[in-house]
Amino acid sequence: MTHNYDPARGAFRNLCSLSDEAAGAVLAAISASGLRAIKSNYLARRRATEAWLLSECTEKLGEPRLRYPVYFFLGDMADGLDASRPCSHVVPLAHFPTDAITFTYPDSMASYQLGFRDDLASERLPHHGKVFTLSELEALVRKAGMPADRWRNDLGRRHDRYIEMQLWDDAPLCSLERARPPA
Repeated sequence: MTHNYDPARGAFRNLCSLSDEAAGAVLAAISASGLRAIKSNYLARRRATEAWLLSECTEKLGEPRLRYPVYFFLGDMADGLDASRPCSHVVPLAHFPTDAITFTYPDSMASYQLGFRDDLASERLPHHGKVFTLSELEALVRKAGMPADRWRNDLGRRHDRYIEMQLWDDAPLCSLERARPPA
């Protein structure tokens, strides 16, 4: 699992845990840096996505310890290609308790939009707009396969670039924070 982050902001953060004003300032700074384009409605879309994730997590796993998850991608994505988040933690999936993780295929923002927007219905696949436990994800991957690079050549899979993990308990992160070398 890979968590990419901006070292100036720190690892294991969630924008939605901030007030609208503070989150807007972070987004403005990212946009001003020129490292990533931020749409004007990003925060509203992110908050709607997170409300959906929390609801689905609560239904599947019970009330989570965190209200706002920490995001990871399945696989080693520590490639530095996202200039706005050049640092990474790569952690074995086994490090996380199964009762504190959920998944979306693709990432949650894309999955939520594809699953619920009428104008995207023609691009919707059965796994879009759904949140999975680890065992459910394993079954899905056996059926649908891993994203890999299929999205480059298969237009029907063009949104399925990543599998995202949402971590709903920060306890597993404590050992990672202690293991980090000083800056």
